[in-house]
Amino acid sequence: MKFTKVVFDKPAAEDYVDLRVRSGMGNKNVERSRIAIENSLFTASIYHGDKLIAFGRVVGDAGITYVVSDIMVDEKYRREGYANEIMISIDKFLRENTHEDSYVCLIANSPADKLYSKYNFEYLSEDKCGMLRKQK
Repeated sequence: MKFTKVVFDKPAAEDYVDLRVRSGMGNKNVERSRIAIENSLFTASIYHGDKLIAFGRVVGDAGITYVVSDIMVDEKYRREGYANEIMISIDKFLRENTHEDSYVCLIANSPADKLYSKYNFEYLSEDKCGMLRKQK
């Protein structure tokens, strides 16, 4: 790995959107991204020089519901442990800020589900289902 540390300051919206594109997660509106980042409960970023190369965040209500979101790594920096470093920071935040009855969730793309299982995320039981609202 070529970084020195995970940074917890919220990144610029332009850097976030640029990383979304470079990581294959797709483009987003910069102004809406600025709002989203500002309203995040927790962010973790890794930079190579001034370039944001890995990112993750936690969103939610800071009381009951927490959602791990936007775990992404620049395609040029994959398989170097950056996503794991982001998840270590997120896991620490969740251990320190959630409660036994908190609802902590995420939506994973395969094969990222293997990473999340290391941090106590598991598939829903047969009596539950995950759903995603279809936006028009």
